[in-house]
Amino acid sequence: MNVGFFVPVVVAAALASSCDDEGGLFDSLRSESSVYYYNQITSQGAADQSNLTVDFTVEGDESDSVNDVGYSREDEAPELNVRIDDSENNEENAVQFRGVNQNGAPLFTDQARLNNDVSYTAVSYGDTSTGSEDLGVFQQDQSEVETGSARFRLINTVDTDIISDVFSLDVRYNDADDGTYFATDLGLGDATDYQTTDAGSLNIVVVRNNSDPEEEIDRVDCSLNGGRAYDVILAVNDPLDVPTDIDAADGELVLYCHPHERT
Repeated sequence: MNVGFFVPVVVAAALASSCDDEGGLFDSLRSESSVYYYNQITSQGAADQSNLTVDFTVEGDESDSVNDVGYSREDEAPELNVRIDDSENNEENAVQFRGVNQNGAPLFTDQARLNNDVSYTAVSYGDTSTGSEDLGVFQQDQSEVETGSARFRLINTVDTDIISDVFSLDVRYNDADDGTYFATDLGLGDATDYQTTDAGSLNIVVVRNNSDPEEEIDRVDCSLNGGRAYDVILAVNDPLDVPTDIDAADGELVLYCHPHERT
């Protein structure tokens, strides 16, 4: 009998004592949003990859940052967490993003309205030789995926301004007929809608947009596990030697398939 009354009293006392403690229990129960950061910035003609290093910061009600992020390949992204005041009718949930190089010079700044308890993918892209560095922020679809299937979206970080005579890209599955594209007119920093496919090897053909007959640029692939959702990043293999024409791009594009964290 006494135990039933004793437990609530102890909990109430603990809660009350934490109210005056900065960063106490109530603060730890606040929700936050997660941002997973990938760096696909290239540096055409640079001597080494130190020019690609990014210090990345996300700032809402609080801030988080990660330093010395080099060119992202198969490695999974660092997770940054930020708390946002996203109460009803509140317009102050804009989050600031900043990226600077190893010398502290700005590479990009951006902002987006995020929500707590939601995960996002942030991808920096562009080339330092053309001053096209920028950032894309994409909300993740965290819904369940059926066993045996995989869900993905493709994010393009191939700078078509560098590849001559290529304005944008079309993409199709390797086993699809010419002209049967699941996304068309992809420019730098664009993302497709989510696609659902069989688990296993994902094989994609990248072609020049609006070419007739189809002008293939490259074929790329990666692996998708069943029951998972992915951000699939289309990138260049060598960030210091970006292809400048379609012939040079053959064999020089890659897919990096990054699974969403399970919730």
